[in-house]
Amino acid sequence: MYTDNELVIRPIKERDLTKLWELIYKDDAPEWKRWDAPYFPHKSKPYDEFM
Repeated sequence: MYTDNELVIRPIKERDLTKLWELIYKDDAPEWKRWDAPYFPHKSKPYDEFM
């Protein structure tokens, strides 16, 4: 784990998984994909498949 003032970088915990799914796989066209490299395709994924 790394801590510096207000920043903490830590391993993923089970309680993080729902939020990660929402950010990454919930939508077919998430906002972050507009700024991602276009040569990597993105597909949404049901929560149970993600888990």
